[in-house]
Amino acid sequence: MKTTILLDHEPVADGGWLVRALLKLEGEAGEPAAGRAPVNLGIVLDRSGSMAGPKLEAAREAAAFLVRRLAPDDVVSVVAYDDGVWTVAPPATGEAQQDLPERIEAIEAGGSTNLSGGWLRGRELVADGRADGRINRVLLLTDGLANVGITDPAQLVGLCARAHETGISTTTIGFGEDYDERLLRDMADAAGGNTYYIEAPDQAPAVFGHELEGLLTLAAQNVSVTVRPGAGATLAASWHSYPSFDTPEGLRLELGDLYAREPKPLLLEFLVEGESEPMAVAELVVKATVLRADGTISAEELALPIEVSRAGGAHVDPEVRREVLLLQAARAREAALRARERGDDAGAAAMLRDLGAALAASPMCLEDLDIAEEAADLQQLADRAAAHGVSEADAKYLFQRAHDATRGARSRSRLISRRKPED
Repeated sequence: MKTTILLDHEPVADGGWLVRALLKLEGEAGEPAAGRAPVNLGIVLDRSGSMAGPKLEAAREAAAFLVRRLAPDDVVSVVAYDDGVWTVAPPATGEAQQDLPERIEAIEAGGSTNLSGGWLRGRELVADGRADGRINRVLLLTDGLANVGITDPAQLVGLCARAHETGISTTTIGFGEDYDERLLRDMADAAGGNTYYIEAPDQAPAVFGHELEGLLTLAAQNVSVTVRPGAGATLAASWHSYPSFDTPEGLRLELGDLYAREPKPLLLEFLVEGESEPMAVAELVVKATVLRADGTISAEELALPIEVSRAGGAHVDPEVRREVLLLQAARAREAALRARERGDDAGAAAMLRDLGAALAASPMCLEDLDIAEEAADLQQLADRAAAHGVSEADAKYLFQRAHDATRGARSRSRLISRRKPED
């Protein structure tokens, strides 16, 4: 696991210093010939009536596509649920169930949504398929609210957290406009997995491929960073929205899994007072369970000191400033969502338009494709909101884009970046 810290600092009016530290964690990709950890995957597919048609067809085809891409010694199980729960396939290797893609493609739509029952069965099957060295994950696909079985969000999230404690993570994939995005996000957070939004059925294969690629390039699990400010330093902001907890040692942030193809960023902002030179800003303690290319697993702990010298004056780091701009765009999306929830579509449009214009005016917009794309996307959403209000589809899109940016997972947002004009 490779660590890099980029620093950006400047004096502030009261005599102190503002210091931004961007920590980048990168997993080490093994050689293609090197063995990777085998996967134990439980697919849990919502076949309720609202999934009937293109959504269920896309989910089935993408799940079958995923199964076909697993290695022969990977274990997979499949559950389908509506108001009842069916085990389509118990945990077994691909060699032992070569007809599984066809069985997935034969799943038909049914009745209500017993999300808890489907997930619980999927967790049980993944637990049954566990073996030393396997990556154990439930993949939950749904388009609706939990309306049968356990429906209390806190209970569902608690179940996912307890499963994670036993080594079983959960990734959630929401389809269409009706699913509860906050519930699925919280379940994935508690379970150490990812969360995705599929706006249009034709995006499903790319989402499934992205998740599988992540599983196959998993470099570390249970990554956490504890922030210990130095004497005279105060943690003013953690720009990313990773789950966080106050501990006696400092603020601990849970970054989840680290993939070789997708670095994890963490942007922290400190206010530092005092006359010490250099300034002792903080110590970051990184902990993770690292999966090596040779198949071994080890617990690692790294202590990373952050120090800044006043002697050279202010220092601007372009990559830190770029991250700030992208995270400001994410915050604008979140603010627009809150305005929409208050019934203020005009306010939502104004927030999106103002930051879109600010990004477009930034010198970085001319050189950075991500900044330019954010500016254009915010302006387009602002125009849609002004003309038609913020639709359910746009609200889901805003939520997912903001979530991905503040979790260092912008590559997921590219899977849903194709916006369609309103009728």
